[in-house]
Amino acid sequence: MTSSSAPPTAPASEPFRFTDAARLHARRFNKHPLASALRLFSADQRITHPDGGIALLTEAGHVIRATALFAATYVPSFLGMLYGFAIGSIPLIALTVPAMLVSALVLGSRCERQIRARRTFDTAGHPWVLSDVATEPHLGIGNQLLAEVVSRAEDASADLVLTVAEDNEIARALYARHHFLVIDGRGQTIAMRRRAGAGVIPAPRVR
Repeated sequence: MTSSSAPPTAPASEPFRFTDAARLHARRFNKHPLASALRLFSADQRITHPDGGIALLTEAGHVIRATALFAATYVPSFLGMLYGFAIGSIPLIALTVPAMLVSALVLGSRCERQIRARRTFDTAGHPWVLSDVATEPHLGIGNQLLAEVVSRAEDASADLVLTVAEDNEIARALYARHHFLVIDGRGQTIAMRRRAGAGVIPAPRVR
C-alpha cells in the first residue's frame, strides 16, 4: 500500500497484478472483467503503473502472420472437435475444444486488431498501436504511463499510432505533449502518430 504521506504518484509497494489491471480496465471501459482479462492477455505488450494504470500495445503490420497463425491453430482444432463428436471420443473433444477457444479468443483477437490497424493507419515499418490506456483519474498517472510507453518505443525505434475522440481535449493535449501529431480526422475520431526519434519527456520509470 502507498503511504498516506507519499505524493499520489509515488510508486506503490505492492505490485500491480494482472487481476488488478483487468479490474481497472473493466471499470474504465465499462466492460465485464472477463472480457477485459482476455483483452489484456491477448495484447502484444502490457505496460502498467503500480498506482493504477495499464496501457496495451499492438505491434501492427503483421496481418499475414497473425492470420496464418490463427488459421493454423483454429481450423485443425475445429475439425478435430467435429471428428471427436463424430466418433464419440471424449479425450479428443476435451483436447480440441480448449485449443479452439484459446485460438479464437487470443489469436483471433490479435488477428482482428492487426486488420483494424491496417485499415486505420499506414502500417509500413510496423508501428505500435496504443489501443487502450486506463488509469486511476486525477493522479498524474497517465503522463507517467505514456512516458514509459514512449521510452520503450524509442528503445525499439518504433513509431506509435493511436486514435482518440475528437472531443477528448485532455487526452489530445496529453498525446501532443509527448509529440503525437494529428495524421487524420474521420468523423468524431482523430488518428495521431508519433515518429521514432521525436524525443522523450523524462518521467519516473514504471514496470
